[in-house]
Amino acid sequence: MQLLGLLRRELRSECRQWVVDGDISEEQGNRILARYDTHLDDDADGSLAYKVLVTVALLFVGLAILLLVSANWEDIPRAVRMLGLIATTITLNLIGIRGYLKQGEGSGWLFLGGISYGASIMLIAQIYHLGEHFPDGLFYWALGVAPMAWLVRSRVLALLMLAVAFLWMGAQGQYTPPWAMVLFLGVAVAIALRAHSGGLLLVVIAVLVSWLNLLLGWAYGDGWGPDFEAGHLSLNMGLLALLYAFSHRAAHSESHYLRRSGSLVGLWALRGYLLLLVMLSFSEFSEGYLHELAGLADPGLWAGLLAALLASAWVVVGRLGSTGPRLLVMLLPFVLLGIHAFGGRGAGPGDFTWLFVVAVNLLALLSAIVLIQEGLKRGLTQYFYSGIVLILLLALMRYLDLFGDYLGAAAMFLVAAAVLYGAARFWRRQQGLETQAAKGGCAGEEQS
Repeated sequence: MQLLGLLRRELRSECRQWVVDGDISEEQGNRILARYDTHLDDDADGSLAYKVLVTVALLFVGLAILLLVSANWEDIPRAVRMLGLIATTITLNLIGIRGYLKQGEGSGWLFLGGISYGASIMLIAQIYHLGEHFPDGLFYWALGVAPMAWLVRSRVLALLMLAVAFLWMGAQGQYTPPWAMVLFLGVAVAIALRAHSGGLLLVVIAVLVSWLNLLLGWAYGDGWGPDFEAGHLSLNMGLLALLYAFSHRAAHSESHYLRRSGSLVGLWALRGYLLLLVMLSFSEFSEGYLHELAGLADPGLWAGLLAALLASAWVVVGRLGSTGPRLLVMLLPFVLLGIHAFGGRGAGPGDFTWLFVVAVNLLALLSAIVLIQEGLKRGLTQYFYSGIVLILLLALMRYLDLFGDYLGAAAMFLVAAAVLYGAARFWRRQQGLETQAAKGGCAGEEQS
C-alpha cells in the first residue's frame, strides 16, 4: 500500500507518539513504518521544510537583486554592467560548487547562480541589442542550467531548468516545433532517477504530456503554427492508458520513490479516464468530437492508438497481475478506431454518433462494475466508491436526457442517496467481515 508524503509524515508522527506513550515498542513502530518505506528516525520532514524555506528565501533574494539592479540600471556604465553581471554569476556558481564538493550541499547558491545566469543573458542582450527573438534567451538559459543540474543531481536546479524550458517551449512553439525540448526532458529524467525523486518525475511527466500535445498541434497546423483540434482528445486518451500502465509497472518496482509516484500517476490517470468517459457519454459532445476528426487520416487518432498499443503491450508482456482493470482504460481508443473504420465507408462520422455514444456508455458501465469489483477484492475505497459514483452519474444523466422533469430528478437524487447509503453500509460490513476473519486467523495461530 502506498501513502502520499503528507500521510506518511502523519503516520511517523503518530508512531513516535505511540512509542513515547508505551503503546508499542520502537521495534514495532519501525516494523509498521517499514510497510510504507519509512522509519522512526526518518528526518525527511524537517529537511524538506528546511529546503523549501531556504529555496523560497533565496528566490526572494534573487528577485530583490534583480529589482535593485533594474532600478539603477541606466545610471551604471555599460562596461561595469556587463562585468558585474558576469562576475556575480561566476561567484555564485563557484560558491555553490565549493559547497557541493566539500559538504555535498550548495544547491541553493547554484540556484541563485542559475537565476543570475538567466538575468545576465537577458540584460547583456539588452545592452548590446543582441537578437530580437525573445525565446532564444530562455533556451540558452535552460541550456546553461542543464549541465550544472546534471552534475550535482540537484532537484531544485532541475525544476528551474524545466520551468525555463517550459516557458521557452510555449514561446518558441508559436514559431517552430520545439524539438530541443527532448534534451531538457532527458536531463530531468536522468536527475530524477539518480536523485530518487518521485516529485521531479511527476513534473517531467506533466511537461512531457504538454510537449506532445504541442507537437500534435503543429501536425494539425500544416507548418503555419500549432492548431488545437479534437484529435488532441484522442492523443490524451492514449496517454492516459500509457500512464496507467506505467503506474502499475512502477507499483512492482523495488524503488520506493517509483512506487510513490506510480500510485499518484495511476490515481490521476484513472480520474482523467472517468472524466473523459462522462464527457463522451453525452451525444452532443460526442457528435462535435467526431465531426471535428478527420477520419482515419487524423494524426491525433493514430497517436492515441499508438500510445494505447504501447500500454497494452507493456501490461501483457510485463504480466502485471490481472490485466482486466488495466486494459479497461485502454479500450476507448480502440472503440474510436472501430467507429472511424465504419465511418470511412462512404459516410461521415456524424452518422455513427449513436453507435459511438452507446459504446462509450457501455464502456463506462463496464468500468464502474470492474472498479467496484476491484475495490472489494483489494480493499481500496477509491475504486469502490468511484464505481458507485460513476453508475449513479450515468443513471442520473441518462434520465435527465430522456425526461428531465423536476419531480423525476428529485426522485433520482433520492435513489442515488439510497444507493450511496447502501454502498456505505455494504462496505462497512465487508470490512467487518475481513476484520473478523483476520482475528480468527490470528487466534488460530496462537492456539497452534
